Amino acid sequence: MLRSEITRSIGQLKQALGEDELFILGRQSGFEKRARSITTLRFVTSLVQSLGTRRVESIADLLRDFNRDHDTEVYYKPYYNRLDCPGFPELMRQVFEAMMSGLCAQVLKPAKDGPFRRFKDIVVHDGTSFALHDSLVESFPGRFTKVSPAAVELHTTMSLFHDNFTCVTAAADSECERAFLPSPSELCDKLFLADRGFDSTPFMQEIERENGHFIIRLRACLDPRVDKIHRAGSRYRALEGQRLNAVIKKLPKGKQHDIDVTCKNGWRARLVLTWAGPDHGWVRLITNLDRIDFDVAEILQAYRLRWQIELYYKELKSYANLHAFCTRKQHIAEGLIWAALCAAFLKRYMAHVCQRTSREAISTRRVSMCSHSFLREFFQCLRRGFRGLRGLLERTVRFLCVNALRSNLNRERGRGRLALGLDLAGSARRSALA
Repeated sequence: MLRSEITRSIGQLKQALGEDELFILGRQSGFEKRARSITTLRFVTSLVQSLGTRRVESIADLLRDFNRDHDTEVYYKPYYNRLDCPGFPELMRQVFEAMMSGLCAQVLKPAKDGPFRRFKDIVVHDGTSFALHDSLVESFPGRFTKVSPAAVELHTTMSLFHDNFTCVTAAADSECERAFLPSPSELCDKLFLADRGFDSTPFMQEIERENGHFIIRLRACLDPRVDKIHRAGSRYRALEGQRLNAVIKKLPKGKQHDIDVTCKNGWRARLVLTWAGPDHGWVRLITNLDRIDFDVAEILQAYRLRWQIELYYKELKSYANLHAFCTRKQHIAEGLIWAALCAAFLKRYMAHVCQRTSREAISTRRVSMCSHSFLREFFQCLRRGFRGLRGLLERTVRFLCVNALRSNLNRERGRGRLALGLDLAGSARRSALA
C-alpha cells in the first residue's frame, strides 16, 4: 500500500470538505445565516451520505437519516424550510465545485508508444436529462411538452484520464445543448469526443485552430461534399465530387470507409464511416486526426471511449438518487440534483484513491454499489474533524480491493477502454496489500 497516496488524499479531502471550508460555503451561499441545529456541516454530510448509500424516495427519508446521524429530534417543517431556501441549491453547487477542483486523481494515462501519447487528456462531453414535477415547467421547460412538460438536462464535460467530471451545468431540457460546449481554448493538445448534436462546423474549426483534436459523430442532415474516398478502384473514384448522402447509398455496408470531405463553408475534414445495422444505419465520425497516427479501426475504437460518460450517468441514476423527487419547489429539486452529483463524485474519488493506493484495477460501479459499507463511517470521521481518517482510508482500500475489483482487465486491454494505448496510472497487479 502506498502511504504517500493516502497522505495526499487526506490533504485533498480536508481542503475540499473540512468543517471550516463547509462553514464558509454555507455563509457565502446564504444557507447558514446564523447558528442553528441544522448547521452546514451536519446538513451536507447527512444529505450526501443518504443519497450515496441507499434509495431515497422522499424528503422524509432524508429527515429520518439526519436525526439518526446526529441523534437529534428535528421536525419535518424546519428541515423542509432548510431545503426550500435559495441558499440550498447554491450551497450544494459550491460544494460540488469544491470537489471537482480539489478531489483530483489521475487514473488513466497514455502508453509511451500508444496513439494517445500526444494528448494531455481525452475530453468527453454529453448531456443527460430527466423529468421533474409538472409544476416546475416555468423554471425547467422540457423538450417533450406532452410527455414531460418539466425536465432538466445536465450538460457534463468529463476527463477520461481522471475518470470524473470537470464541468457540470444544470439547465432546462429545452435549451440548446451547443451553448454548453467547453471553450475550444480549453481543448488545446487534447482529444474531444462528442455525440450527434454537437457537430457544429464553426466549433470544430475553432478546436483545430487551438491545436486540439476531435472525433464527433455527424448527423445525417449534414451533407458535405465527398472529395476523395481512400479505397482503390474506379468504382469509388466515380463517386467523388458528389454529396455524402448520395455516395453512402452506393457504398458497400460490409466495409469501413475513410473519406475526405468539404463542408459548405469550404472547411475540409476527414470522415470515417461504418455500418451499424438496419436499426442504427451508418455511423459517421468526423475528425481532424491524421491518418498516419490513426487508421480507421483506431478512430472507431477511440470513439467508443465516449461510452464512459454514459456509464457515469448510469451510476448517477442507479446509485446516487439522481431522479425526480416529488416536489413542486424549484430550490429543492435543483439542490437535490447537485447533492446527488456530490455523492456520485465522492464515490468515484474513493475508487480512484483505492486504485492509486493499491495499484489494483477498481470498478467505480462496484464501489458505488457497496458504498454503504464505508461512506457512513467516512462522514462520521468528517464530523469529528477527520480524526482517524488515515486508518479509515486504509481499511476502505483493503475492503475495496477484495470487493470492488474490475472483473476482467485482460478483456479491457483487448477490446475495452484500455485497448488503444491507455493504461492504469501505476501498474495494476493482483497481489495482496502490504
